[in-house]
Amino acid sequence: MTAEHVTVVAEAAQGFEGNPTVARLLVKAAVAGHADLVKFQLVYADELATPQYPYYDLFRALEMAASAWADVAEEAARGKIGLVFDVYGPRSLRQAADLGAAAVKIHSTDFFNEPLVAEALAVMPQVFFSAGGITIDEVAAFLARAGDAAARLTLLYGFQSEPTTTADNHLRRLGALRARFPALALGFMDHADGDSDEAGWLGVLALPYGVRVIEKHLTLDRGLAMEDYVSALGSAAFARYVARIRAAETALGYGRLDLSPPEAAYRDRALKVIVAVRALAAGATLAAGDVALLRTGRDGARDVFHRPAELLGRRLRRAVTAGWAIGPDDLA
Repeated sequence: MTAEHVTVVAEAAQGFEGNPTVARLLVKAAVAGHADLVKFQLVYADELATPQYPYYDLFRALEMAASAWADVAEEAARGKIGLVFDVYGPRSLRQAADLGAAAVKIHSTDFFNEPLVAEALAVMPQVFFSAGGITIDEVAAFLARAGDAAARLTLLYGFQSEPTTTADNHLRRLGALRARFPALALGFMDHADGDSDEAGWLGVLALPYGVRVIEKHLTLDRGLAMEDYVSALGSAAFARYVARIRAAETALGYGRLDLSPPEAAYRDRALKVIVAVRALAAGATLAAGDVALLRTGRDGARDVFHRPAELLGRRLRRAVTAGWAIGPDDLA
């Protein structure tokens, strides 16, 4: 059985800084980093804040023309990478749908924006939602409102503290979320400091909790200190991050308790089996002195015995040579 594929999202966020060329370059960087999806914040300032909000002017600077976003979508199509957008109101949601986005994300800021959530579920094939700063009872109510559409929701656990400290991740909560909402798809938003050692492997720790999505920030170059770079990796580091996730998901494999083919082959090589210690004639009744437990290098093609009690006192139906691994087909 092959490993389950975890969707890796390259979080470009606001890192394009309102520049269409930078946005397209971030798509290329996500492709080079082997991400499955690249995600941008599709910002229109008036959907996010009042003009008095401290970052209103930044939000205005992030606005791009529809034609620029269409070019970004074309770049993603050329790179065969899915496009995802954070949306903050009806305008950005409509544009994401028009651009053929694979999914949209409802940020925690819009967690209680019920009309936006309902419309997103109505028009998009997949909806991610952030639960950073949201209580578990609020998440339960959110899912109840979604009804059957909850099957298309993915809860992304985590929050951004620019960066989020290692101790603030509390990854064990993913296990609690899985227990509380067993049918809900889970993801992890990795906001480790891009300069830290943890930035290279923190997402791997989320895999045993059954996450299906991992989001990590991407930047063109950390040295440029562009918007949203604090938790971001450059393209080469991002590719190494993805490679670790792919190796880890392969190592996790599946949770069934039956032996895999390599384990069965190991069993055949490693377990001692009951062999005749000398040549025995047909009709002989097997006694303790006639057999021993030894390795034989058998290939597993025949059934054999591993416990003497299974065959002592039984008769051979045919003669066997010394060193022969005795199986059920040798017994009368």
